[in-house]
Parts: sequence; C-alpha cells; structure tokens
Amino acid sequence: MDNNKKTLISLIAFLAFPFLLQFLRLDLMLFEVGMWLLLILIILWIYFVEKRSITSIGWKKLTVKTILSGIGLGLVVFILFGILTTVIQAIGLELSQETAELIAGQSIPFLLLIALRAAVVEEMLYRGYAFERIYALTKSKWIAGLVPVIIFTLVHYSWGVGHLVFVFFAGSLFMLAYMSKRNLGLVMIAHFITDVVALLVLPMLLES
Repeated sequence: MDNNKKTLISLIAFLAFPFLLQFLRLDLMLFEVGMWLLLILIILWIYFVEKRSITSIGWKKLTVKTILSGIGLGLVVFILFGILTTVIQAIGLELSQETAELIAGQSIPFLLLIALRAAVVEEMLYRGYAFERIYALTKSKWIAGLVPVIIFTLVHYSWGVGHLVFVFFAGSLFMLAYMSKRNLGLVMIAHFITDVVALLVLPMLLES
C-alpha cells in the first residue's frame, strides 16, 4: 500500500472516531477515555506506521513567546465566544440546554481535565494531523484548512445549532493561527484557555 493510501485511510479513521464515540452514546467519562485513546492511536500511527515524529504535525518546543501568544489567542476567542453567545441568544438559535446542564453538573477538576483533553486531542487531530496530511495529499492549504474546520464543527452537533456558529468561528481562528505559525503548541494553549473559561461560565451565560 502506498503512502497516499495509508494517509487517506488514517484520515478517514481518525476523523470518524469522535463521531463513532458519540454514536455509541457513551457517558461523559467513557467518552473522555475514548478520546485519549484516539490520541495514543494517532501517535502510534505516526511513529510506527508513517515512521515519522510528531514534529511532522507541527509540534515544536514550547517557548515563552509561544505560551504568551497562545494565552492571548485563547482570550480573544473567549471574547468572541461571549459576543457570539449573546447574538445567538438574541436571534433565537438553539443552544443545547441538556449539554450545558451535563457540563454544569461536573466538578471543577473534571472540567479542567475535559478542557485539557479537548485542547490536546482535538488540536492534534484537527489542526495538526488533519491539516498536514490533507495538505500532503492535495497540495492546497485552503482545502487542508477548511475540511478539518467543517468536521470539527460538525462533531459538536450535540451542543445545538447556535453553538455550532461559535465552534466554526473558533475552529477557523485556531486553524488560521496554525496555518500561519505551524505551531501545534500555540493552538493547544489557546484552545485550553478558551475552554477553561467557557466551561466554567457557559451555564451562567445560558441561564442569564
């Protein structure tokens, strides 16, 4: 099997994995475990099948500049989250109350773990692996950027149509940042900052 076929198979399998977990209707803890398993599978595939390292999906040594840039981007995205949530509520788009209540019922340490998992696994999958491998197949940065953003948005469908608007904009900003810097650590930090704040205040925003 040639490298392009291997890449295509891995992309389909890895990108479909979160949808499979949702289809199985696992409880929140098992879903989180499943997503960490996905991370392990991606890393094993890169090292033992592709014979490459995670530098091939944008991993670089963290620097103070990278950390500060990630924090800054995360805060910008969170501000966007607040603005869009207000607009979404004003125009009456659906936000999943069930999902918000599920998140609100979790402990703060568990919410932090959810934010960490989302930042690490989702950025490695959608920004790092998907972008780099689709770009290798298509030679188009815009196809490689747009396809993962669309899939990243759709995988959040259970949050309601309104939340998908924010996810699309946030995913697009993360992708543009990755395309600009090709630095996976930067977007992981940004995603973590956004989710840490959003997961803690989302129930209050929806109740207001």
